[in-house]
Amino acid sequence: MISDKTTLTRRQALAGVSALAAGAMLPAFSQAAEVIDRVQLLVGFGVGGGFDQTARGIQEALQKSGLIANVAVENRTGGGGSVAIAHLIETAARQQNTLMVNGTSIVIRSLSREFQQTFRDVTLVGTVTAEIFGILVNPASPHADIKALTAALKTNPRAVRFGGGSPRGGIDHCAAALYLKQAGIDAKAMQYVAYDGGGKAMAGLLGNEVQCIVMPFSEALTQIRGNQLRMLAIMDEKRSADVPSVPTLAEAGVPGATLANVRALFMAPGTPPARVAAFADLLEKLIKTPAWEEVRARNGWNMFFKRGQPAQDFFVQHEKDIRGMLIELGFIQA
Repeated sequence: MISDKTTLTRRQALAGVSALAAGAMLPAFSQAAEVIDRVQLLVGFGVGGGFDQTARGIQEALQKSGLIANVAVENRTGGGGSVAIAHLIETAARQQNTLMVNGTSIVIRSLSREFQQTFRDVTLVGTVTAEIFGILVNPASPHADIKALTAALKTNPRAVRFGGGSPRGGIDHCAAALYLKQAGIDAKAMQYVAYDGGGKAMAGLLGNEVQCIVMPFSEALTQIRGNQLRMLAIMDEKRSADVPSVPTLAEAGVPGATLANVRALFMAPGTPPARVAAFADLLEKLIKTPAWEEVRARNGWNMFFKRGQPAQDFFVQHEKDIRGMLIELGFIQA
């Protein structure tokens, strides 16, 4: 799903992180006449999920690096992110310091017609990361590995109840369906429980409401490292250096089931280009700081930074790729 092979190789972490010294806390970041003295990070999903983690990681790094002191996170949940998007659009005039965290989700939800807005209705500042999906179970699960889980699902596709931090037809649901389809299992027979964000999906798995969740594994890295959750496989072409013992689905006999969730930052529609450029400059400066590298490494994030026209071009292609996947999985009509 990620067409740019220079940034992730689908997976490579940002190379050559600059050893910039973190200076004293500065009151503002400016570019030409544009002054950024505060940043409001808007998240359309619940606390603990991937978008929320991204926002809070950016908040932490901005403050620790000394780039911006006044940084806040607002969770405005509902409608698979549509409530936050609508709020950003409807209040555009007073959102000149707001960055909305979204990405692949807005593409899928608009293609599925879950809401009317698309990424074109807001202003793309840039992409930040591309998170690889993992298949996770409770440590007490009877499925010892991904081959055992696949075998159980081939016997009965409804034997395992799946969960995810997105609505039905959303990115997590698509990831689970892609796994089943590529394994030769009827994805339409899958039981899927939708949670409001990855944090609630993990709670559902730990509470035995579901037997398996499919989500960007970086969202659950703390729980994986703490042996609270067990990851059976990742949906990528190569193993991850963050979880080197976890096989890819291809290694387990399920080729072609690869998926990443791009996380990007958007501003309100009509934001002046100079202001968008100033925020893009701020973001580009941020990802070169030791403070960001600390956050990135801790969370196991894969850097996927693009801004300006390259970011726009990526999203146009990303939408085409996802449309094809949704048609193939039967979520939308051709």
